[in-house]
Amino acid sequence: MTGDAVAIDAEDGHRPGALAVCTLLKDMSPQAVWSLEDQCQWIRLPAGSVIFRHSDPPDAVYFIIEGTVRIFFRASHDREINYAQFGPGHMFGELAALDGLERSADVISITDTVLASCSREVFLKALRDYPEMAMALIMRFAAIIRQADQKIFSFSTLSGVQRVYLELIRLATPDNSGDGNWEISPAPLHKDIAGWAGTTTDVVGRAFGTLMRANLMRRRGNSLQILDRKRIELLSQTSSEDPA
Repeated sequence: MTGDAVAIDAEDGHRPGALAVCTLLKDMSPQAVWSLEDQCQWIRLPAGSVIFRHSDPPDAVYFIIEGTVRIFFRASHDREINYAQFGPGHMFGELAALDGLERSADVISITDTVLASCSREVFLKALRDYPEMAMALIMRFAAIIRQADQKIFSFSTLSGVQRVYLELIRLATPDNSGDGNWEISPAPLHKDIAGWAGTTTDVVGRAFGTLMRANLMRRRGNSLQILDRKRIELLSQTSSEDPA
């Protein structure tokens, strides 16, 4: 864990019951969640902090209470492959905790973040003691496998530009203005989208340019507005990069 980490006590932001936000624990009784919560270490991290690195030992599982983290693999000095970006309610680090092998990715905090750190020993005991938690973890792995299958399909059949369109669709959420548009806020960096889509920043720039010239997407402050989501979905399934 980074030296920027600050332990949190009950008087400094650790709210009893906060761990109940985590989806893995949703079927557990409040008493079981509180018991697990009491065995966690609570940590506050500023944006940009390294939580762990590839090849680190599997010492803990982390539950996200506040903030956002990015999980990625550094393939080379200037190439990163983005695996996921998680916010409150998610967890990470469970794979290494299960098999006891070294970490397979790097994780950093994108924003100021509060984590509940659960030691590997406590996590494994909880899985044995609470079948509902173990089943939720199995369902999580099933979802990850399905997503991986979809990624393999897209890498083998779709162009880089098409994969960028799919990432934009995945990241977009309904605009709060109620005008029917979608938005991505904050707007991700080109290198992050390139990592998720398995392509280059040049391809991301070309895809952005195509959508903006066709008035399908525009920038608004620190956000991207998706003006015609259905049209971008259609473009993601066609071989042409020209939306005309």
